[in-house]
Amino acid sequence: MRYLNLGIVSAERSQAVYHAVAREARPGDEATLIVVSPRTPYVCAGFHQVTSREIDVEYCREQGIPIGRRMTGGGAVYLDQDQIFWHLILPESQVPVQRLYETWLQAPVRAYHRIGIAAEHRPVNDIVVGPRKIGGTGAATIGTSIVLVGSIMMDFDVDAMAKVLRVPSEKFRDKLVSGLSEYVTSIRRELAGQPLPEREQVTAILVEEFASILQEPARAGRLSQREQQALREFEELLFSEPFVFRSEGILRSGVKISEAVRLYEGVHKAPGGLIRLIYRTRDGLFDDVLLAGDFFAYPEDALERFSERLIGRKVSEEEWVLAAEWLMEEASIPEVGVEDLMQAFRATHGF
Repeated sequence: MRYLNLGIVSAERSQAVYHAVAREARPGDEATLIVVSPRTPYVCAGFHQVTSREIDVEYCREQGIPIGRRMTGGGAVYLDQDQIFWHLILPESQVPVQRLYETWLQAPVRAYHRIGIAAEHRPVNDIVVGPRKIGGTGAATIGTSIVLVGSIMMDFDVDAMAKVLRVPSEKFRDKLVSGLSEYVTSIRRELAGQPLPEREQVTAILVEEFASILQEPARAGRLSQREQQALREFEELLFSEPFVFRSEGILRSGVKISEAVRLYEGVHKAPGGLIRLIYRTRDGLFDDVLLAGDFFAYPEDALERFSERLIGRKVSEEEWVLAAEWLMEEASIPEVGVEDLMQAFRATHGF
């Protein structure tokens, strides 16, 4: 297993590096484990999210907090130097997503155990200590590689996380802070009153556990020239406005809405995450469709193909359920089913 310890780098580089390594991986390449932290805080939207609906863009810009978007699913997150991010790149892996989590999340779980924290894997992809989450994870296909990403929470800034998220009111934000405090934890919180392990110690333990599962020693490596070039490309792409706000043309101000053209939006909370449906109609037909949320979907382009199937079709439950059934056959969306998609559609009151 190749091991890249990048240490503390720019926000852009900390997010871009696993995208670059995954894209440039070739058949027969060994697995690569990357460990990294951002020098300065930033916020990152999940691949399937509507950024302007989930992140307080105005606040982030006022505070100089960069906004990026990653190519893995899940929700918007606040990232800083108190979190150690690990990225496992598996070239040409054919392992089903569920089994991927069951196998590889044992590495961070065991690492937590070794420093005295009784963490466990809670399906689909959470790492928890009792009722509290101590590590979010995600997976995606980039190039021909499967990428599994996660974090070791040395500490977590609940107030900062609450401030970067978009909420309907300040009262709601207060409740969000309370909820995060109750259901998110960290090494500092779990080991309160005890000596805290050093970052380097935790990192070394984590690498040992990944190597143990892979049954290969960790070999220190460095980025190739090809990977360095790809890294520069992703540093620019992942934090560029066109990518961060992709698929939001349907929401852009200035779009003419007339008697024949209407815009609808609905949300539904499924076990696998929030589903946000936004669609525009013209003369009773789907004119544009955006299915988004903080869930995970594989392959990543399935939602775009789902939207394309609906454009030009009659806005009705019958057409929607046919498209939803097609999506469930074509994609894996853990803990999201046809009925969840129906609930999101009904929530729009657009038929």
